[in-house]
Amino acid sequence: DHSMPFITRRQQHIDIRLNLRVLQWIGAVGVAVCLYLTVHFHNTLNVDKPFSVRRLSPQPTTVISIHGAAAATDGMPPRNTGNANTQRAVVTNDHATIAAAKTKTLTSSNAEEGVSACLLVNDENPRLPEWIAYHYLTLPLVSLIVAVDPASRSSPSEILLQWKMELKLDVHLWPEKRYLPKSMRGPCPTPDDANKCLWHHRDRQQHFVNRCMAEHKRLNRTWVLLTDVDEYLVFNQARKDDPVMPSDEAPEGIPIMSSWKYHTNGDMTIPDLGGVVDGMVNGKYWRTMPLKPETDVDYGNVVVDVFNQKHFLRDDVAHLESTSLTEAPPGVPTATDPLFAGKGLYVKIYNDTYDNNADGAFVPIVIDWKIGDKKRRNFYGGHLVTDTKGRKYFMENEHKFWPPHYLTKYSMAARARLPSVDDGTTVLDVLKAEAKEDYVKGALGPCISIPRLLYGSREDETKNSTAAPEGFDEKDFVTLRYRYHAPKGEFEASKFGKTIIDVSRVPIKSLQTKALNIHRPLTYYCRKDPMRYSVSLFRVNHYLDSFEAYSYRNDARSTQRHCKECYEKKGERAAVAVDDDIQPWLRRFVELVGHEKAQKLLSKAGEFAKLE
Repeated sequence: DHSMPFITRRQQHIDIRLNLRVLQWIGAVGVAVCLYLTVHFHNTLNVDKPFSVRRLSPQPTTVISIHGAAAATDGMPPRNTGNANTQRAVVTNDHATIAAAKTKTLTSSNAEEGVSACLLVNDENPRLPEWIAYHYLTLPLVSLIVAVDPASRSSPSEILLQWKMELKLDVHLWPEKRYLPKSMRGPCPTPDDANKCLWHHRDRQQHFVNRCMAEHKRLNRTWVLLTDVDEYLVFNQARKDDPVMPSDEAPEGIPIMSSWKYHTNGDMTIPDLGGVVDGMVNGKYWRTMPLKPETDVDYGNVVVDVFNQKHFLRDDVAHLESTSLTEAPPGVPTATDPLFAGKGLYVKIYNDTYDNNADGAFVPIVIDWKIGDKKRRNFYGGHLVTDTKGRKYFMENEHKFWPPHYLTKYSMAARARLPSVDDGTTVLDVLKAEAKEDYVKGALGPCISIPRLLYGSREDETKNSTAAPEGFDEKDFVTLRYRYHAPKGEFEASKFGKTIIDVSRVPIKSLQTKALNIHRPLTYYCRKDPMRYSVSLFRVNHYLDSFEAYSYRNDARSTQRHCKECYEKKGERAAVAVDDDIQPWLRRFVELVGHEKAQKLLSKAGEFAKLE
């Protein structure tokens, strides 16, 4: 209206422009809200469809955070935890995507004090819920990183999503690019060569283990458990069927054998009898007659041969450690990374005062003994090696950070203090309590080796079990279904142990290369010699499971896993004794989280879906 004053018309135009801007702003906000709600509910309900990835670090990851108290909610009893901060689940897997209930800015995943874990899985969905539930209760498990083998026909994403949503478990699902070099990604490149595929799998495992521990260290975690889904960490309470406890000193009148070795092959054995032991007795070489079959051959034990001659086997490793040097004497070169070939010893050399080789050069040391020679039994880090010219070399003391062999009296006392699964004490509680004992001098570890105990497939049909609460079937749980196991401490049946490692006390540089192996990941922090069953605080129950479960995985050993005869032979020695130590856990778990929530989390346990 041109009759209106100029100021009024100008103000009207300003008001119109402001109104338009307000409408545009409201529209933009509305679009953003709609997009947020669409993505939010799409991600929450459609877990099989991947969604976009935000870059929050040098590695591309999809970040999902849950904000709220770390203590249990929805009526669940609180756990004994630390401060309540933001928890998160990092999901970066090509199989499927774990969805978020609420997205927030990434913060340090240090919401609870507890134990973390690393799992590399392959078609493990039937047993994964049980493994998580058990360790959630007993460790307590607060953070879990999972990687999926490319040969797996199933994804654990839905199971992990449930645990994140129901109990706020900190879950990370990693793709191969998160832990593997590009050249190693994908399935085994030589599927017709079972041996090469096995080594391909082990290589993958070695990369994953150390990258996983490094991530837990970055998240300010402490103890990290390294087992498989068919392995359960339990308190190693003393029992009547335990193997012989080692003695710290030889009984009076029994000669000590040092630098000893046990032989069970060739002409040194007689059918139905044990092998022979040879070593040094009073400064002279000695070889026993065949041992009685019931003789337990290990350090700290007395062995008896068929003529009733007795010898005490010295703990040679402990002796060599106690007499080792911490550094090279003045003017003596240091040698590392020894490699034996015939009579040659090849090492990386440093401070070479003899031949002036550059530090780190790989050089031979000419010696007068070879692999198998008795002289090599005293070859150990922290000691000197002399070549054929009389020149001395200091072998790097790789064991200076290893946990020591504790005296038997301390180990026996520690095992006597162990709780049962039924009383609510956790693995972390035990680790903290034992660290305060004088004999450990302030800290256990940082790498604790744990013996395994194989449980076979024999079932007791007459057992009237109350281990499974109402609404649960013990047939769905390996820890309740299988009670028979191999002889305790017998290596032939249970093989190498596993570890739990305090990553807060391991330098990050030690985690930046691949692990040595799954049984002994860290050269400088994990003992080389296996932990003796009779002196260990913990053990790992390793379940052979049913043949259906054993043959279910599509892994590098699938040919062996489909061999029923191989399976039955493996279980023959795992049916000699019964143990129910682990069985109260399910009842305790139901009490902790509530019956309805427990049933929901464990509804897929023992369910073997048909896989293509």
